[in-house]
Amino acid sequence: PEGIVFGLILVALGVLWTLSNLGRIDMLETLRRWWPLTLVVWGALELLAVLHRRSLGGPR
Repeated sequence: PEGIVFGLILVALGVLWTLSNLGRIDMLETLRRWWPLTLVVWGALELLAVLHRRSLGGPR
């Protein structure tokens, strides 16, 4: 899962950068506005990982 998350982050940053270069968005403003969403997604992924480990009988 960590590899998938890292890959998705790279893709998202690449899309933002491309749109910024095309003049469609202001990348810095977009990142300033939406960075808390990364904490929400990260927390949700951590919770899912714990629930998955519990379902397999592993450590909490």
